[in-house]
Amino acid sequence: MSSPPTHQPTQDQQDAPDVDIPESTLTPAVAAPPKQRRRPAVIGLGVALVAIGGLGAAWLATSVSDTVSVIAVNADVARGEVIESSDLTTADINADPSLRPIRASRMDEIVGQHARNDLSKGTLLTSDAVADVIVPGEGEAMVGVAVTAAQLPARPLRPGDTVHIVDTPNAQDDPPRSTPESIEGVVVDSTVDEESGQRVVDVVVPDSDANALAARVATGRIAIVLMSREGGG
Repeated sequence: MSSPPTHQPTQDQQDAPDVDIPESTLTPAVAAPPKQRRRPAVIGLGVALVAIGGLGAAWLATSVSDTVSVIAVNADVARGEVIESSDLTTADINADPSLRPIRASRMDEIVGQHARNDLSKGTLLTSDAVADVIVPGEGEAMVGVAVTAAQLPARPLRPGDTVHIVDTPNAQDDPPRSTPESIEGVVVDSTVDEESGQRVVDVVVPDSDANALAARVATGRIAIVLMSREGGG
């Protein structure tokens, strides 16, 4: 049996020169890196943080520079004592609506006034802490009148109001046939006692009426009557 014929290259194929392929063409292609997409939310957050930082710096610079000169207490002053220039000094503080100290420009007005409360060294001086005259004055006494809402007028009492503290009968008694006795006083302050819930009205009365008024207040059978405010009263 004869072998199958094999393909023999032609003379042209045998004489063809070898072809050199450049190595660069053999290098595998590398894909270009993907383009990064910008995220608007991240960019916006960065801009916002920069803006907030700038506003914070501006506020800090403003708050540091926005200071006022006020009066401070330089020595302990007891209640009722006359305030002297040596008792006062000045201090620079940041302006704050919640603080109401007296400006340093009013120093001359404060010297010679009386301390309404005990003043401690190092504290800021406020208008409520000083008074032209001390209360109670000579020949006067202050009595705290504790009453319920039913024993007061609906209109709030103000310092300087003139009031009558009137005797009232017992709850089951008949109304009095004559004008009940009363004591006249001037309101100094009015506060609410947290324990009892009663309102305590501090009134100034003449020395001669102080003991009688204190005894009436102890019975609880009183009422406070607000007198006319016409003419500044």
